[in-house]
Amino acid sequence: MAGERAPFIALALSGGGARAIAFHLGCLRALCDRGILEKVKVVSTVSGGSVIGAAWAYSDSTFEVFETRVESVLRRGLQWEIAREVFCSWQGAKIVATLLVSGLTSFIIAVAVFVLCRGRRWLGLPTARIEGVLIVLSRHLPIWGSLTTAFEAALARTLFGKRRMDEVARPGLAMIVNACDLRTGTAFRFGSERSGGWRYGDIVGAVPTVAKAVAASAAFPILLPPLIEKFEFEHKGVRRTDTVSLTDGGVFDNLGVAVLEPGRAHEYAFSHPVTHIISLNAGGGQLHGEDRHYWWLGRVARSFGAVHRKAQDAVYRRLHKYVEAGELDAFGMIYLGQQDNRLPWIPPDLVRREQVKDYPTDFAPMSAKDLNLLAARGEQLTHLIVDRYLAEIAA
Repeated sequence: MAGERAPFIALALSGGGARAIAFHLGCLRALCDRGILEKVKVVSTVSGGSVIGAAWAYSDSTFEVFETRVESVLRRGLQWEIAREVFCSWQGAKIVATLLVSGLTSFIIAVAVFVLCRGRRWLGLPTARIEGVLIVLSRHLPIWGSLTTAFEAALARTLFGKRRMDEVARPGLAMIVNACDLRTGTAFRFGSERSGGWRYGDIVGAVPTVAKAVAASAAFPILLPPLIEKFEFEHKGVRRTDTVSLTDGGVFDNLGVAVLEPGRAHEYAFSHPVTHIISLNAGGGQLHGEDRHYWWLGRVARSFGAVHRKAQDAVYRRLHKYVEAGELDAFGMIYLGQQDNRLPWIPPDLVRREQVKDYPTDFAPMSAKDLNLLAARGEQLTHLIVDRYLAEIAA
């Protein structure tokens, strides 16, 4: 029953690019100060949350050293680190080769399939078999490099090195990095205990690197191509090699909470006996409704935002029900876009929602002012939510 079991605390870090990293940094600082961070047993991360969550889990440094390192990455900006890989390493040559060989071939195949398909439909030509062969051929074109593999290389150089997912540095901590497989439209999770997805099974053989997992989780589809990877899987006792197409975990679950919910089937969700869930959400909250999105990028980005908000509302409703039913002892939502007038109380020095909610989610260099504002709001909200909902697990 709730309250009669030892606390098993789970921490979920949402997506949101650099904004999420800075906001989560402040939240983690407060959780560290309250003695909660050291008690966390499992961390589940998405996109920008995966960058900072993995940076914490796979480092054994003090919080002060970790904080300085993350701030340095934010100030430099991961965009420049990706550009450095593209223009100053073999990544650039691999990307060009991929575009010239596979990209051009893929385009020619697409045109050929289009023409053959129209000939079959309009003239009754027997081209279906040729179309099928061309489509299969396009699926096997090599991908030597992309902006996402450059992102992976930048993460390896700046944060993770060659560390594998099973090499968590924090004692007793389990790590889950959430991505989405575009081939099947299902969740794909890299974990310190196991990696894979229910459509494929578990990855066997070589353990994925942290840099690869985080790059897949943070490959925002509007800006970065999917990470195409071939793994050996074991599913129901059968081993086979398959190719996955991995993109931002926020496409499936931008909060990283779904994998932590009570009652999830272990085969598919990496369930743990969670009693407390702390959700760090870097979303901007309700929209003011004044923008008009005529252009493609704005329309797509706003559509993503609407889907994310609808999905997260459903997640939080379920968490409330779990607490009411005694399946969770408590949960706390630390939300950047929280309406200030709905807080338990308002500190006189509170960083207001309007000051930070519109900060972009890209990985551009961040000014000291913006970094301090985002982190300060995360820290302030965390203390408020801990006092209101999580005091029983604080030091």
